[in-house]
Amino acid sequence: MNRARKRILICDCDAELLIALEHVLEDDGFDTTTVCTLDEALGLLEQEKFDLILLADHPPELNCELLLRRSERLGTPVVALENLPRHPFSEPYLLALGVKRIVHKWEYQEVESAVNDLLAVQAGGAAKSAVAGTAKLG
Repeated sequence: MNRARKRILICDCDAELLIALEHVLEDDGFDTTTVCTLDEALGLLEQEKFDLILLADHPPELNCELLLRRSERLGTPVVALENLPRHPFSEPYLLALGVKRIVHKWEYQEVESAVNDLLAVQAGGAAKSAVAGTAKLG
């Protein structure tokens, strides 16, 4: 059975991080698309479907909130990529906007774990829906 690879959108202004995460996640079997700005990310969300978004800890701004609201409307989970130390107000702010996880952007294993956990939950929910739909048919 040929399953489509899960698609991840990665948004960060650090080219080194984008390259590193792209390699790590593609080695794990994901398709990645990288962008440097929130405007680029918003444009891609209008055109393409992603299974997950990795979003840099941009300062609170209209485009960040817009992207998070759009991702929630699309049902696309978001993982926030943060530097340490965290700003004391960032975690409640991001979680209130619908971010599912907050991870340290340079801890690749932490990023991989969050991605795999969220996409497994997403796949599990889809499988339960398919089974429930099949049960209703019978």
